Amino acid sequence: MGAVAAIVSLLALPATASAAGFGFGHHPVRYGGGRPSPGAAVVSLESGPYGPVLVVGGAGAGYVPATSTTPASYMFPAGTSLYEATVDPPTYGASFSGYQAGCTTTVVVSEADGPLSCTGAETDPSADWPALTTEARPVAGPGVNPFLLSAVYRTDLGAFQVTYAGHPLYLFDPGPNSFFGANFYETVQPLPPWNTAWFLVTPWGTPATGPASLATESPQAGTGYSTNELTSELLPNAVPGGVNVSVYTFSGDSWVSHCYDACARDFIPVYTVGKPTLGAGVNASAVGVVWRADGTQQVTYDGHPLYYFSQEQPLVGTSGPIQTGTAGNGNGVKAFGGTFNLITP
Repeated sequence: MGAVAAIVSLLALPATASAAGFGFGHHPVRYGGGRPSPGAAVVSLESGPYGPVLVVGGAGAGYVPATSTTPASYMFPAGTSLYEATVDPPTYGASFSGYQAGCTTTVVVSEADGPLSCTGAETDPSADWPALTTEARPVAGPGVNPFLLSAVYRTDLGAFQVTYAGHPLYLFDPGPNSFFGANFYETVQPLPPWNTAWFLVTPWGTPATGPASLATESPQAGTGYSTNELTSELLPNAVPGGVNVSVYTFSGDSWVSHCYDACARDFIPVYTVGKPTLGAGVNASAVGVVWRADGTQQVTYDGHPLYYFSQEQPLVGTSGPIQTGTAGNGNGVKAFGGTFNLITP
């Protein structure tokens, strides 16, 4: 949010108050635990295979009161990873009640997982990626920049959602040291049709993707191309070996990207943290990295920045909705003053 909007939003919060799918089990089993501690949402830091990333701090998120048979607990214990969605516009400059997220509470019937909403409250069983909400000013744990931490009111949630560097924060896999949702990709049916990629978040507010992994994909049933095309791996923790996802160049680019805002939500930059890894058939001398204006690094090929398509059509196996590749259906899309094209290595 802008400075004025951020002040208004945070002052509206009391200083103290009570506090995914391929048909193989979209969420790990959630569990509770810990001592209830009413108050603000806490964001902390944890190191893992993707470097330092934001996690739930304090006692946890999604407080579940005690019953006559069970103790009080939290749906998402402390240490649970936090994620951002590429489909969300930035919250900077949003009015107190005017922010419209791309990841909404609208319930749809996913062919892979049944009725789901992209988001909802932490305890909403139909929410694919529950929002991290707060009833007081969010608190920055050690290593978390308090000036990047804020909250925005979501009318569809009826609650304040915690944000970091202008990105609303979401939950997925409960418990510490679990990064199942890292580099997740949900586009169109039969996947939950959220038109987004999901990334862990660094303490600087950028996507914690780890090194991008480039490979090639040969034509198969359902693809729209007849030669091997360049791909990049997503869903590394959800599908054994990850999934090769078609990547594109944009004719509106020069040697740097000119695809930002709505363009970058529709065609998602291929981010990298570190030197990209390369599979067979990829020309190593053609691979490079450029800085984007937001402080992220984007992979290039032959000097062209690379993108994923937010409406990429997944290919499915004959035994169920297990992704085996993507169709390349973003090829030839004309938008944002240029054309997006597949790359033959």
